[in-house]
Amino acid sequence: MLGVFYLKSFLYIFIMIQENETLSVRVDMTYVGGRLNFQLFADKEVKPEMLRAMLAGGVALSIKSEKGPEKQGAAMKEVVDYLTSEFISTDSFENAKYVTSED
Repeated sequence: MLGVFYLKSFLYIFIMIQENETLSVRVDMTYVGGRLNFQLFADKEVKPEMLRAMLAGGVALSIKSEKGPEKQGAAMKEVVDYLTSEFISTDSFENAKYVTSED
């Protein structure tokens, strides 16, 4: 285990979890026909918002495990580049008009 991660922006999600309760998420990846297929497995009580918080925390821990700010920066760029490649434009989603930016 890399450590415990506290993600402030997802604090409201974790309020729903009892103290010392453990929730699990598992990611399986299979290479099929030149593509990577991902499957997520989680307990029934894990809502999509909680799942994203758990996965984001795991990604943050993996980035923080890199030695030094240069390697951490490179790892962060890899994650951002991957997510950008998966979603051409967040404005392309039909429900984007319902999402407001806090900027």
